[in-house]
Amino acid sequence: MGCKMPYETQLTVRFCEVDSYQVVWHGHYVSWFEVGRNEFASRFGLDPEQLKEMGLMAPVVDLSCKFKLPAEYGDVVIVRITMQRCETAKLIFHYTVMRDNDMLAEGNTTHVLTDLKGTMLYQIPPETKKRLERMFAYLGM
Repeated sequence: MGCKMPYETQLTVRFCEVDSYQVVWHGHYVSWFEVGRNEFASRFGLDPEQLKEMGLMAPVVDLSCKFKLPAEYGDVVIVRITMQRCETAKLIFHYTVMRDNDMLAEGNTTHVLTDLKGTMLYQIPPETKKRLERMFAYLGM
């Protein structure tokens, strides 16, 4: 990933997020990725609503998550977010979910940039690129 400083979001596992095994249901990790990603992106004018105001969308086209250890009700977890530079109009986010020093899960999402009609772009528009560069600078890239 090559990032010096990931963005971090802290979450506390809620009762409604645990399953019948008393651990966090696997689908909630994806939600946690989204919470962290949107919080991070909004700081740089790139959350879904801000993208829409610029005439863009960034749908997820690929997602992966590997589970290492379970989280339980009441755990405080940290979602660490980094990014990968791309030559084309796509955004790749990397996530690590931590509890103390334990990695609970890791994953990534790939988003393509489209116009509001869903037509894929090949190049990142200048204003969007400027905002992305600020994100990369924050991450030390």
